[in-house]
Amino acid sequence: MSDFSADSGLPRGLGTWLGMGNRAYKLMVAIGSLITTIVLTLGKLILGLLSGSLALIADALQGLIDILVTSVTVLIVGQSDRGTDPAWTCGREKLEAFAALAEAVLLGIIAAFIWHLAGMKLLHGTGPIEIESWYLIAALTAAGADFVRHIIVKRAARATGSMALEANAAHFLTDALGTVLVTLGLLGAWYGFPVADTFAALGVAGLLSFTAFNVGRRALGMLLDRIDPATALEVLAAIECQPEIARVPTLRIRRLPERHVVDLIAEVQVDSLEDFARLEAALQDRISTVLGTTELCAALRPPR
Repeated sequence: MSDFSADSGLPRGLGTWLGMGNRAYKLMVAIGSLITTIVLTLGKLILGLLSGSLALIADALQGLIDILVTSVTVLIVGQSDRGTDPAWTCGREKLEAFAALAEAVLLGIIAAFIWHLAGMKLLHGTGPIEIESWYLIAALTAAGADFVRHIIVKRAARATGSMALEANAAHFLTDALGTVLVTLGLLGAWYGFPVADTFAALGVAGLLSFTAFNVGRRALGMLLDRIDPATALEVLAAIECQPEIARVPTLRIRRLPERHVVDLIAEVQVDSLEDFARLEAALQDRISTVLGTTELCAALRPPR
């Protein structure tokens, strides 16, 4: 009988140390990330408007996307670990992949906008930029905060298997590297090379494009149930190494944020029900060795 539990999340990592479940831990990290994002984005936007720096404004625009995406992440991680029920018999984990794909699309849009603005500035010239020393200090502080935020969210993503948090962590690393580029651009403008700010904006756009592509590719692969062919062949080889296996007509592998689901139909040569049970346990061990945490749905039958 199916276990339609309300919350399938198990305590892991820091969540265990804090005495909270998987779902509560992800929510805590997502909400903390949202608050940090709002503060950093407002700071970057104010600095950009005060200085006239395109790179800072571009970084702040990216931050506005951060706020939207992190808000969606808070909602998604609150739903994805609710487990199965009669309406969601396969669970809700793929909601996180959908959130990651939406984030990739938004990142691509903002990257294209920054490419356009920076290109126009290169074509029509870069105006003067007013730089104060405290702008540089504030930008470096923001870069440090971005790196810390990336590390915290990345650890939470690894501990919980959350694809939405993993996408956020990749985005926050882009934020950190982008803010470093912005700081270098401000330094160039400080020393009389305002075009350095435009080149910094191009660097931010490049980082955004790279992150959008990688996050989108991984999320789309999960939504479409794509898996690395080499991994699928390795699983098939592990199954066929079992002496009782005569033929494997069907092997389906689905990757979810926290586990793999394997549907297997195999023709086997066994003599008793006890042998069937032992064979299924052996297959579970072999497949888990290749894929990690795996839910095996096996239909074992005599050869035709």
